[in-house]
Amino acid sequence: MLSYRNLFCLVGTFGLCATLSAGDERLADGDRLQLPATEITASVRGSPMPYLGTGRLANILTRYYIEGLGGAENWDLISSLMATGTLTLEKGEFDLSASQKKPDLIKMTIRANQRDLILAYDGETAWQKLPGRDTEPEPMAADEARRFIHNARFGNHLLYPFMEGKTIEYIDTVPTEGNICHQIRVTLETGYQVDYFIDIRTYLEIKVVNTDLRSETTNSVIYKDYIRESGIPIARQAESFENGKWVNSLKLEDVKVNAGVIPWMFKMRR
Repeated sequence: MLSYRNLFCLVGTFGLCATLSAGDERLADGDRLQLPATEITASVRGSPMPYLGTGRLANILTRYYIEGLGGAENWDLISSLMATGTLTLEKGEFDLSASQKKPDLIKMTIRANQRDLILAYDGETAWQKLPGRDTEPEPMAADEARRFIHNARFGNHLLYPFMEGKTIEYIDTVPTEGNICHQIRVTLETGYQVDYFIDIRTYLEIKVVNTDLRSETTNSVIYKDYIRESGIPIARQAESFENGKWVNSLKLEDVKVNAGVIPWMFKMRR
């Protein structure tokens, strides 16, 4: 959530200076969602945490929704988030503030020496404003916009499991960063593949790997130091890597839920 999870992906991406198919036929039946097609209604497709049926993947996702995301009731009560923190890059430390509102509005400001870099998505246009008094907001380049929009959704791609153009499958249970994790893979029609590594004890996300299947590049994020805010688990620290190389560290210092974020705040205004 900025989603506080997606925020780490976004700053890592920029580096800063369901149609649920059967999938791989080798998968066991319980390793993909098996809800009969007749039960996948428009309401089910539009639900972030619907009933998933039975099987291993369904059981893992159901527990993840409850324990790793705080449950449907808490999720429904949250409409927006604001966060502040410190972003550490190879060049030094920067102040970061970010706001997000359902379903996919996001705006981030990275400040150094009283100069701001702004990155945002208003639901239609991904845009940026470079540091400097005379600069104007401008649309991002197509490749940058695609990456930014991929990570702009409030929450993550394990939500809305029956959304058109999405497949979800259980891959394995593997050691990850000193934990044992379920590896769950989401493949999107946008050309992205996202692997979530979910701790088998806490059902918190330990690591997420975003793979751009078009460019074969990867961005991975490792999450640490979880707290709960309004019943929702929040990772206060994360390490971001691009193609295996460290890009940045982010430490959140304050997170506010439903803090009066309104849509016009995200618009690109010249």
